[in-house]
Amino acid sequence: MTAETILFELLECGITPSVTPDGDGIEVEAGLLNDAQRAAIRANKYELIACIQDAARITSQLMNAAIRACDYWGDSPQAREQMRQDILNSRPEHRQELLRMFKTDYPPGGRQ
Repeated sequence: MTAETILFELLECGITPSVTPDGDGIEVEAGLLNDAQRAAIRANKYELIACIQDAARITSQLMNAAIRACDYWGDSPQAREQMRQDILNSRPEHRQELLRMFKTDYPPGGRQ
């Protein structure tokens, strides 16, 4: 099982893992993991840490690109918040493609 598959399955179960501040561990809310999930995380710990960090990086880049699009279109604070919520509610595996669309459709840095 790959780290991407493990992360996808955890997210599908409503479990959102995060990396510890020191970057050497994985945290999940207590009582959510079953034995199989716990074993998969242990067996793929470092690959899963990299996968979680990559997903966080992509999400951050997507948020920044979305804000640039909001700047470009002069969106209201409510529209910006809706964009933020839409991103957070999107499936993590789709965020890279969304990021590609934002990067090709909007000039960096706002109106030009």
